[in-house]
Amino acid sequence: MPVARRPRLPRPRLPSLGLPVPQLRRTLAELLTHVEQGFDDRVAGAMRQRRGWEIAVVPYVGSGTTSRAHLRGRVVLRRANRRSKPTLFRSLGRYLTVEVRGEAAAVEVADQRVEAISGREGYLEADVDVDLPPGWHDVSWSAGDTQTPGRLLVVDPRATLGVVSDIDDTVIHTGITRMYEAIRNTLLVATEDRLAIPGAADLYQQLVAGDGGRAPVFYVSTGAWNLHAPMEQFLDSHGFPAGPLLMTDWGPGVGWLFREGSVEFKSRMVLELMAEHPHLRWVLVGDSGQHDPEAYTAVVRARPDRVAAIYIREVLPESVTRATHVRGLADEVARHGVPMLLIRDSADAVAHAHSLGLIGD
Repeated sequence: MPVARRPRLPRPRLPSLGLPVPQLRRTLAELLTHVEQGFDDRVAGAMRQRRGWEIAVVPYVGSGTTSRAHLRGRVVLRRANRRSKPTLFRSLGRYLTVEVRGEAAAVEVADQRVEAISGREGYLEADVDVDLPPGWHDVSWSAGDTQTPGRLLVVDPRATLGVVSDIDDTVIHTGITRMYEAIRNTLLVATEDRLAIPGAADLYQQLVAGDGGRAPVFYVSTGAWNLHAPMEQFLDSHGFPAGPLLMTDWGPGVGWLFREGSVEFKSRMVLELMAEHPHLRWVLVGDSGQHDPEAYTAVVRARPDRVAAIYIREVLPESVTRATHVRGLADEVARHGVPMLLIRDSADAVAHAHSLGLIGD
C-alpha cells in the first residue's frame, strides 16, 4: 500500500523592497558601509584620547613613470611601543586596525612634497609630478608627529615586457579552495614559515632577465591591504622580484565581504597598468582555484594585442566542471592569438616562455 507523502509547503520568502537583486545588494552595501564608517570614526576618536597611541602612515609600494608617481598609504592609530606577539595575535592584529579618515598627511619624493587627506578607511593616494630615472626610489610619509619611509618603483621606458601575478596559490601556498586550510595558513602560520610555490620565483626572475632586467613585476590580489607588509616580506625572503602589490579593501560590497568582485578588480587593475605603461606587453600569471582565468580572459577581450602569454597554475583537487570551463576560456583566448597555458610545474611555463623568446638561453 503506497505511503501518503506530506504535501510540500512553499518556502517562506523575504519581503521584497521592490528593487532588483543587484540594486538591493548595492543599497545594502552602502548602508553597511555607512554604519561601518561611523563605528570606525567613534573607535578612532576614543583611541586618540588614550596615552601610548600615535598617528602614522602605513606605506604601500608606489609605482609610476619617469614623470609621474602614484603613491598609496593608510593613516592608522597604532601603539607607539609595539611588542612582538604570538603568530595568531599578530595575524588578527593586522585586521583589527584603527583607521583614521580626514587626517592630514604628506609624502615627499624627489624634493617634491604633496599633501593629502585620508579618505574612507584611512586610505591615502597621491599623484606626484617627478623627474626620476628608472628604478627604486625612497619616499617619506608623514602624519601627526611620525615619519615613515616608503618605496617607489619607476618603470623603465626601455622595458618591453611586464609581469602581473596573483598571490594566493600562485606565489604562496594558501589552499584558498579549502576554507579551513586557507584560514589556518593565514592566521596560524607565521609569514616566514609559509611555503612558496616551487619554481615561481625562478620563472619571474627569468622573465625579468629576459627583458634585460627591466621588466616590472606587479602582484595583484584580492587579499586585504592589511597583508601588504607580510606579503612584501614573504616575496623578498623567497627570492621573488620586488614589485608593487595591488590589493583590496575588505568590507561591505557587491561581493558581501569584498567591495568589488574578483574578476572586476583584477581585470581593472591590469587594464589600468596597460594604460599607464603603453609600451609594455604583459605576461599574466594566476591559478585555476579562484577567478584568474576569467579576469585574464576579460583583459584579452579588451586588449589582445597587449598580452604576450597567460600561465594558469592548476590547483587540485579541481572539479570536472571547473576544469572544463577553464579549458574553454583557454580556447577562447587562443582564438584572440594569445596562448593560455595550464601548468602544474613552473618549468613548463619557463619552457613555453623560452619558445616565445620571452626568456633567453
